[in-house]
Amino acid sequence: MKKTLLFLFTLAIFNVQSQCVVDTDCTIEPAFPTLCPTNFPDGTVGEFYSEDMTFYMPTQFSDEETGFEVVLDEIIVTNIVGVPLGLDYFLSNESGIYNPSESEFGCANFSGTPLVAGEYTITVSVQANVTVVGVGLSVDQLVNFDIYMNVNEGQGGNASFIYSPSSGCGSVEAEFEALIGSDQYDVAYSWDFGNGFESNQQTPPNQIYEPGSYTITLNTDITSNNYNLNNFSISSSSSSCWGNDIEEFCENIFGIEICTGDPDILIKIYDGDGFLVYETDYITSQNPSWDINFNMDNPPYSVSIWDIENWWDGTDLSFSGNDDLGTFTLDLSDGVHTFNTGCASGNYSISASLVTVQSFEDSETIVVFDTPTPELSYDEYLSIISSPITNAISYQWYFNGEMIEGANQSTYIALESGTYWVEFVTEDGCQSQSLPIDVIKCDNDFSPSIFVSDNILLSTNTEYNLDWYYNGLYFGSGPNVTGTNNGYFWVVASDEFGCEWISDTIFFQLPNPPNDIDGDGIVNSEDDDIDGDGIVNSEDDDVDGDGILNDYDDDIDGDGIVNENDDTISGYLNSNNFISINYSIDIFPNPTDGIFNLKLNSQQNLNAQLLIFNIEGRKIYDENLNLDKNENKLIDLSHHKSGIYFIYLNSENKIILNKTIKIQK
Repeated sequence: MKKTLLFLFTLAIFNVQSQCVVDTDCTIEPAFPTLCPTNFPDGTVGEFYSEDMTFYMPTQFSDEETGFEVVLDEIIVTNIVGVPLGLDYFLSNESGIYNPSESEFGCANFSGTPLVAGEYTITVSVQANVTVVGVGLSVDQLVNFDIYMNVNEGQGGNASFIYSPSSGCGSVEAEFEALIGSDQYDVAYSWDFGNGFESNQQTPPNQIYEPGSYTITLNTDITSNNYNLNNFSISSSSSSCWGNDIEEFCENIFGIEICTGDPDILIKIYDGDGFLVYETDYITSQNPSWDINFNMDNPPYSVSIWDIENWWDGTDLSFSGNDDLGTFTLDLSDGVHTFNTGCASGNYSISASLVTVQSFEDSETIVVFDTPTPELSYDEYLSIISSPITNAISYQWYFNGEMIEGANQSTYIALESGTYWVEFVTEDGCQSQSLPIDVIKCDNDFSPSIFVSDNILLSTNTEYNLDWYYNGLYFGSGPNVTGTNNGYFWVVASDEFGCEWISDTIFFQLPNPPNDIDGDGIVNSEDDDIDGDGIVNSEDDDVDGDGILNDYDDDIDGDGIVNENDDTISGYLNSNNFISINYSIDIFPNPTDGIFNLKLNSQQNLNAQLLIFNIEGRKIYDENLNLDKNENKLIDLSHHKSGIYFIYLNSENKIILNKTIKIQK
């Protein structure tokens, strides 16, 4: 079935339910499965979100790619992952099984309050059963369908200020803005950000918050300057400005101006818009004074001084106009001020103060959650990597930088050596990852190969580092070495992670003719030193040089004939009577954690010296053993590091056992 056909399988995963509303306009001609909308609208952290999806699910339609008529029989929802944290989805059928023939429309609802901003891919996994019309073929198929959604950073706030974000993880940089302002009044801001910093700006600098809970408080004061004119006094006025009227006739007598009356003075006050807002009664005097107590809230203010022309009975005869004694602008600073218009001079007092019109105080909280970077632990025995995080709601493991498919638990069983870490999301919505951990996973069942070709010893395990040993001593490295003497060989394979594996031990014998072991051209039967070690056969503890002492060698002269059937061995023995000792020694377990058993399998007791050397050739163990037949001896090397060790068992200054053991912790 083609992918275009499989597309329909994801469309009918939901049916009509109480939590969603079907969009009946979600159709297409010719009939083909359709989803509306194709992408979810954006959500915002901290804000409730709800979105319905409608599915048009024709029970039969023509597949565009194959041309087959297709019947959609059954849909089974197997999994839905990737839903933004804080949201949940609702299926109309809790079993997840749907029959599209029951309805050609279905819907689903995703709702909740998103916790974490980001780009999300919601993956719906379904199993669909389809039947191809005319063919009668019913097919079950699995398919994944992706739905995309963005969650934006949230914003907190109140009537006084806004801020963003209201929460976060690790370290958060938050921005703030005061909302209250005025063209008419002064506005003062006092921020306390809860992190030790303050500000008086409407848009203060961004603040940094580390994990914790912080209370942000803003005091907003709307203020106005209050000005009050308390009193006004004219100390002198010029008769030249108000005299020579009928009621205030003045004449110069002997250089002295004498007036028959006094001016009728009043003052008028105008506000910043030029309107007359205050007028005193007139006082007949050249130096009148008024107690005013007038509040001025629309500066600037000006004062005009006038002499009103009134007859003796108070009647304005209008013989002449009122006299303008001058105008000036009030100084609204606090205190007593003087003035001089040219026609009048005096003083006035102002009381100036700052008045709070209205005050606001609002507080909000920013919560920053910790994003831990934990250290992982590794159980070498169980090969389990564990995370100490206890409040995580999701996990994803990685190996050498690559995501491990399906590895989404708090633990992971390591299958091979390499670097591991885990990404996780805490219940607070914080995403973080652990520190990486290097895991050494050594295969205990592996043993490197070793074989001989002519005088060359080889191993096929060339993907490893290969180190060769001869009779317990380092011999060389590489995929092969050349044997120069008869003896015991083994190879140690290692990788870049430090894993080591030891091969079986083999006895290497130079490829000389069987009847001339040492290759000196003298046949064994006539050679008084068969192995060419410089010791005559009658005094040689190992006549054929195979590493097995004569007393324990089933074929002393190495001619391939067991001693019991060989009539040529008598000349090689210290005694004419050969006694075969039937015994074996087992070492187990191998590899070991450092504690292992040495078991004698024999019908007689054994007195021997046990020597153990590390790979550098340093002796680490020396003990004289008195082993009864079939006795088991426990050896403890657990305080030594992992590696290869060589075990020798000597009896009467003769090596009767030569083995290797691997300690692996």
